[in-house]
Amino acid sequence: MAEKIFRKIQTVLAKIWMDIKDFRVAIFFIAVYNVAARALFGAFCPQLILTGFPCAGCGMTRAVFCILTGQFARGMKLNPAAPVWIAFLLWFFWNRYVYSTYKKSTYLWLGIVCAVTLAVYIYRMINCFPGAPPMVYYRNNILRMF
Repeated sequence: MAEKIFRKIQTVLAKIWMDIKDFRVAIFFIAVYNVAARALFGAFCPQLILTGFPCAGCGMTRAVFCILTGQFARGMKLNPAAPVWIAFLLWFFWNRYVYSTYKKSTYLWLGIVCAVTLAVYIYRMINCFPGAPPMVYYRNNILRMF
């Protein structure tokens, strides 16, 4: 039994490593962009850097981290769509790496998650902007320089 679990874990890790290798160029460019954008603008979000307005995903990484570390209320303040993304990604990664299946419904669920995220963003822009981070106006944006 333990050997079977160990083999399954090895298989999952091998699949993850294969995906990392397949997407290494994209991962490299995202890492370079991250370092450059943070060094030049102090932010990662292209929309925030360009326009000064937060995007629908602003605060998502911090929100997911907070929720996964037990700070649910703080995570919900940062981005209320985070639990939907956590659920979708858990489902997606479970299907991809553990079951090794591709579900035709993946794009449907991704569309629903994106629609929920957009609805939360519109609500927050109408009712919470400007407010507490990440719902703030970034004054050092590129368009303001012109």
